[in-house]
Amino acid sequence: MKRSLSGRRALITGSTQGLGLAAAQRLAADGCDVVVHGLGDSAALEATRAGLERDHGVRALSSGADLRDPSQIAGLVSTALNAFGGIDILVNNAVTRHTGLIEEVTPADWDEAMSVNLSSAFHTIRLVVGGMKQRGWGRIINVSSIYGLRGAANRVGYVTTKTALIGLTRAVAMETATNGITWMPCAPAPAKRRCMKPRLRR
Repeated sequence: MKRSLSGRRALITGSTQGLGLAAAQRLAADGCDVVVHGLGDSAALEATRAGLERDHGVRALSSGADLRDPSQIAGLVSTALNAFGGIDILVNNAVTRHTGLIEEVTPADWDEAMSVNLSSAFHTIRLVVGGMKQRGWGRIINVSSIYGLRGAANRVGYVTTKTALIGLTRAVAMETATNGITWMPCAPAPAKRRCMKPRLRR
């Protein structure tokens, strides 16, 4: 039986553990070729990539691109496009967190939160959405948070970026409403750590 996402290609940022890894595993199980991404130990990243290929019979790539750097984001997307010929499903899941009162947050911490939690999603979207429009099919999932819907103390960078990520989703969804591209701002609650299931149908 043909799996539901056979022939589709996905890029998932922040996918070496937790929700991102679960997304990569599920997409691969449904037949989707995947690009997994994460910082840290390169051997562990390669093991994750190899495991997806071995367990699900799909093609898998891995990347340790630094999402603070737009040129590395461009390189990540370019590598995926060259290898797979396109990206049909984009999951923006990568995140960094800094806690503390606003007067304790350094400019470097603030800039890192903006770059990783928000700007990286802008860059990946702008680099893949043109191909989705041409093919008339695309799925983009931006992983926000319950803190994108309400405030919280000691999390100024996280709350700000996760709120803005929902705004980014709404804005670009309006631009692509007639192009066969569907969107999901996913906001898992801390207690349950789950979000609505996207319907990724062919």
